[in-house]
Formats: sequence, structure tokens, C-alpha cells
Amino acid sequence: MALGLPNAYSQQSNEPEVSSQAGIEEVLVTAQRREQSLQDAAVPVQTFDQDQLTQAGMESAQDLGLLSPALGVSAGGGPLTSFFVRGVGALTVNPLTDAAVAQNVDGIYLGRSSGAAGQAMYDLARVELLKGPQGTLYGRNATGGVVNYIPNKPVLGENSGYLQGEVGNYSKIGLQGAANVAVSDTVAIRVSGNSLDRDGFSDDGTNDQDSYSLRAQLLFEPNDKLSVRVAADYSEVSSTGPGGDLIGTYANPTGAPNGPSITDFTPSGIPISTGPTDPRANELRTSVLHTPSFAPFQPIDPNDLYQDISWTGFMAEINYQTDVGTLTFLPSYRESEQDYQFSGPGFAPAKTQEENNQTSFELRFATDLDGPLNGILGAFYIDEEISTSTVFAQNFASPIQNYDNGGDSWAIFGQGTFELTETFRLNAGVRYTEDSKFADGISDTFVTFCGGAPFSGNFLTPPASFGNGCASGAMPAHPVTSDRDEFIQYFVDNGLIAPDSEADIPGRGRPPFYDLTIPGGISPVLGTIVNVGDGELTSELDYSETTYRLGVEWDWADDNLLYATFETGYRAGGVDLSTVSPTYDPEYIDAFTIGSKNRFFDNTLQLNAELFLWEYDGQQVTYFTTLDSASAFPIANADATIQGLDLDMIWAATSNTTIGLSMQFLDATYDELTLVSDPGRGRFGCASDGVTNGIETYSCAGNEMLYSPEFGADLNLNHIVNMGNYDLSLTAVVSHRSEQQTNFLFLDETESDAYTMLNFDATLFADNAGWSVSAFVRNATDERFSVNSNVSNRGLNYTIYSPPRTYGLRLTANF
Repeated sequence: MALGLPNAYSQQSNEPEVSSQAGIEEVLVTAQRREQSLQDAAVPVQTFDQDQLTQAGMESAQDLGLLSPALGVSAGGGPLTSFFVRGVGALTVNPLTDAAVAQNVDGIYLGRSSGAAGQAMYDLARVELLKGPQGTLYGRNATGGVVNYIPNKPVLGENSGYLQGEVGNYSKIGLQGAANVAVSDTVAIRVSGNSLDRDGFSDDGTNDQDSYSLRAQLLFEPNDKLSVRVAADYSEVSSTGPGGDLIGTYANPTGAPNGPSITDFTPSGIPISTGPTDPRANELRTSVLHTPSFAPFQPIDPNDLYQDISWTGFMAEINYQTDVGTLTFLPSYRESEQDYQFSGPGFAPAKTQEENNQTSFELRFATDLDGPLNGILGAFYIDEEISTSTVFAQNFASPIQNYDNGGDSWAIFGQGTFELTETFRLNAGVRYTEDSKFADGISDTFVTFCGGAPFSGNFLTPPASFGNGCASGAMPAHPVTSDRDEFIQYFVDNGLIAPDSEADIPGRGRPPFYDLTIPGGISPVLGTIVNVGDGELTSELDYSETTYRLGVEWDWADDNLLYATFETGYRAGGVDLSTVSPTYDPEYIDAFTIGSKNRFFDNTLQLNAELFLWEYDGQQVTYFTTLDSASAFPIANADATIQGLDLDMIWAATSNTTIGLSMQFLDATYDELTLVSDPGRGRFGCASDGVTNGIETYSCAGNEMLYSPEFGADLNLNHIVNMGNYDLSLTAVVSHRSEQQTNFLFLDETESDAYTMLNFDATLFADNAGWSVSAFVRNATDERFSVNSNVSNRGLNYTIYSPPRTYGLRLTANF
């Protein structure tokens, strides 16, 4: 229910937002599918306008985790982005998993969470963060909440716009702007764009930005009843991409009775912001032996890391007003083409080529009746088609997956409010959803074994592997390709395996194997490549669920609202290309909320509070582990309890001074969570439950959920200095978060330390001149904390850190 502090001036309009009577401006939201005051919306929602996003340095939606104590964002390899609200979320490492926090761009649901990487923060009316399940109005995949990106729309009868340029350290150059053109009394268009280029925060060039986005809208209102708006958008990212620092290594199993623990950690001593391809990181990397090849890992080449990704969208919004309400129709089509390689937990690298598209339709009718009952009725449909080719290359292990997946979903819903009296209301809603999912593909896992295949009797482990020459550097590394035939052909073309070798499909008896032609010092061959993958896998699943909401609202004074709600959420189960967990169950959440929204002292003090208790059943947990001697991403189901208190305050202390404070106290703990690995290979900070059927299980109950700090707070201060024909707006933001876990390994080293971060912004406005100039410093004390951590199955810990101190100048001109 937090509300971001309004800036004293809007940099895109140069108009004051705080009145001369020091009153707090009203903020309008569409969180409940109709426009209303944020203070009248009986839901926990936080908003950020364009000026707040700009001042905070939001380069894309992947940065939003810095804005709210309730929101955590894990930006992994390439465009992979995972959102968490109070610990509720999912690591969406591939398109086989859905997000648990729904994202909507201009009212259109994004089926793939990777779309956040292409969502630049420009020409937006606001971003809305709805906290908690939104199972009625938003439906599936909103168990944690919803993020709405709402662009500025065309305005009839107005010719206006803005241009904004920003320069900063790390050679940053950012440009954005928009133009609104009144074509006629009934037609207007709005065109906007954004371009961003910045060197990498890491010395090797990773964690950089090179992107641009365009958006075009046309509004047609032939009369006061009909409104038609069509829009198209395009975004492209061509940067090196994210990269973690090699902060240290974990011990590997030796088989000795008193050997080191697999969770024993040795810091690397390599400074942060050096990047995964730094020579010191590569030197440490090449000192570690892969298993079961027992050959040293190869260095990561910076030229192997790249992103070439685009997103395209088309949509329309048709509104027709009747005497009893408004009918809204939203058809859309979106597609994305993705080609990227990233290092992740020391991948060499991981490569993904993906094409996805979605078609969706939503029809709503919002009533506007004179009686006590009003509400919304609607229907929704989406169809997704995805084609993926990927390999998580590890030099001597290559999990290759080629598959098509997708499905469709439809729902009908309704929500209404009944006024028992002028001040007391009942609220209820229900939604019925049916989901169909499919996956069809081939899962290969090519693994090199020292000396020979395990079933040959020639497989060698240390110390015999050293005598066979496996650690000598002679073992040929795998090519980085997601084409299974091309993989085998590479070894054939280089004379490394038999010339008649073919990429046989595994899962049909004894695994396909390919002896290397290089002789060993002990065994007949140096090593053998074995395909231990699952082979052809096909799955089709259908799910259905009814979610609902119940609530009461009481206006105990003119500017004071007290409400209580109970809402359920649902995320469909799915399919995975794995024999260990070929399917996973749906997840459910029940959320109890008691909230209050208040204005006091002649509209100068806003005080909101929310007390919440969520019961999370079957959270879909995607985690990194070792299965069949190779990296794997199985999916488990977990139960958790989330409870806490959210407090938010805005005080317009004077006509020139505004103070805002948002705080969250949170307890988010797993009640049940079981993870698996090969015996002795699970690097979890959890107790082992033993080995059954060749699989070791670990009980991780009692651990805190990911991205769920026990305490978070944001303090915002804004003061305007009047200087004759000029005004100077001074803004300071102090943000604090306590420790929070970033990885389902639950290790001490994957926990992000507590931090306190300071941002400063000074903006000079000239009265009625239409321009402003700003100087800013973000993360003024250069506080660095981990936002994402990855640990390879051989114990290499690569951690991505928050941005360093940045500073620069910004010039905005309005016309």
C-alpha cells in the first residue's frame, strides 16, 4: 500500500505537484481495472511516476527491485528476469516456467518474464506495484502480485512533447523523448523513444547497456461514446549483458572419510566489478577440475558473451460507453527473438536461441449504475508458442535442449462492490481459469568421462585420472552449440571420434557413447563422451482453478478508509524436460489483509498501513543442482508462511517541503522444501535426508524465502528553494534493506548483506521557460551488495552486484 513520494516538480511538465497550501496531490491508479484514487483503492498498491523512475536511475524493469522494500528482482543470464514480492516468486530460468508476479504493458499481460529486460523506463504515466495475489482481476501467474507499466497516452487537441538527454560516468549517454500531435479534433498520435548506451560496470565490459525502444500510439474518438487507441512498440538490446564476479570456490568431494565439506568456502580475493572473464578469475577457474572428465575448466572468452534480443508488440484498446457502463476490448500480439550467450555460474558460456509469440484478447464491462451495486465482468484468452534451442555449456558437459512448448489459457471473471450504506461496502469477486500446456523436444546431456564410459569398466577417478592424462590439458573441450548434430559433427570433423558417429537419441537403452581417438596413459582412450540425457520427451497437461476475493470497506471519516480482504491466487503446474521431475504441480496462495488509508491535517499528512498474512502452498521452486553428473534445473514444490506489516507516510510539511517514509517488516519462512542432487553433490545449506534410488534429498524447511528482507525502509526528502525566476528542487533518498537470500542453495555466501544506499538529485527550473537541468548522484557512498548469485556444480561462485556510484547531468526541454 506504499506510495512513492511525489516530487515537487514534474520534469516533463515543469508544473508544481504540491499546492501552495501544502496539500498532497491525488494519485490515480487503474489497479482494479478502473480509474480511481489510490487512497480509495482497497488493495495494497505502490506507484512510481516517470520522474521518480528517472531520478532513481531505472534503466529497465530489471532495476525496479531498488525501489520498494516489497519487490525483489533477480536479473540472471541474458534477459532472464525473476520478480519476487515478499518472497513470492519464481526463478524463470527458461520458458518452461511461468512467472509468479504478472507483468502488464499497457494492459497487456506479458507471458514471458524476460520481457522486463526490454521494458525501458520512458514516457510512462506510472508503474504500479500490486502486492499480494490478484487472482480475480488478473488471474493466473499473479500469486505474488502484479507490475503494471502504463505509458502516457495521446491527448486530443494538444501539440506537446519533451526531449531529455542524460550523460554520466561509465560513458553513459541516454536520450528519450515524446511528441503528442493533434491531427484533428478527433484524432491524436503520440510517438516516443528511448536510447541508452553505457559502458559496463565491470572491468571486462559486462553489466553494460546498449538498447533502444520505440512506441507509437494513435487515438481516435469520433464521439463521446467511442474511443479507439492502437499502439505498436519495439525494443532491442545489443549489449554484452550481465556477468558475475568470481568471489570464491567451494570444496569438492574427495571421497575421504574426513575430507572437506562440500560447503566449505575459500574467498578468491578478486575485487568485485572485475567480471567473469577477468584474467584472475580465469586463472582460478582453470585450476578447478571438471568432473567426471577430471580435466581443467577452460577460460571464459569475453568475445563469447553477447545479447541480440528484440521485442515487438501490437495492441488496441476499444472503449464504448453506454448508459450503464463501459465496454472495453483489448486485442494484442507480441513476439520476441532472442539470441544470447552468458556466463552464469561459470558456463562456458550458456547459449540460447528462442522465438516466442503470444496472442491475447480481453473483454471487460465495467458498470456505472445509480444503485448500490457496481462491478466488472470479463473474459480473457491467451495463446503462446515458444521454440527454444539452448545449451548450458560447461567445457566437458553439454546439457542441450531443443523443444517447442506453450499452450493456451482462458478465464471468465467478475468482481463487484455493494454499498450497504454510504460508508460501508462489501466486495466480492470470482474467476474461473483453464490452462493447457505442452512441451515436445529432445533433452541431451553430453558428458565426457575420463578413461571411458562408466559401463565400460575403464572410467577413472583421481589419482588414476592424472596418470591417464585427463588433467594434462589434452582433453578436448566441447563446442558451444545447441545443435545436437552439429555437436557430434564437430568431433568427427576434428578426428576426435569415429568418422561414422551420429547424434543418436538417448533414452532408448544404453546411453550413446563416443570414445575419443586420443589414447590414454592407463586406459585405451583418454576419455569417452556419453549422452546421459533423457531423450525424447513429450508432455501435455490441463489445469483448472477457481480463485476468489472477499472484502469489506469502511470509510470511518471523509479521508479515512479501513478495509479487510481475503484473496486467493493460482499458478498452473507445468512440464519440464526431465525424468526426475517431468511435471510439477500448481501453486496456490491465500492472502489475508487488513489495511487502512488515511489523510489528516487538511490533506497534508498521508498515513497508510497494511497487516498481512499469506499461506503459500506448493511454490514452484526452480533451482540449480547436479543430476547425472551434469548441471540441472529441476522444479520442486514448497510451502511457506509470509506475514508482516507495511507502513507508509507522506507529509507535506510546508508548501516547499515534502517527506516520505515507507517501511516493511517481514517474516517469510519455508515450512516445507525438499531439494535433490546426485549423492554427495548437493551444495545446499540444508540437512541431508539420505539417499534413495540414487538420489540424495535435502530438507530446507526453516530457511527464509528469496528476496524477503526482514526489514526494509525508504526515506524520501524533497525541498524547493525559490530563487526569483528560478526554483531549485533538492531531493534525497535513503534506502535500507536487511540481509536477504538470493539463491536456493541457502549458503552464507549467497546471502546479500544488509545495505543503506543514498541518492541525491538537484534540479533547476526556470519559470515558464519549459526547461530544467539536473545534477544527480546515485549510490553516493558506493554501497555494493549482491543481487544475484550463481554457483556451479564444481563450486565456482559468481555473484552479480548492485550498480556502483554513478553521477551525471540531465537536461529536459518541454514544448
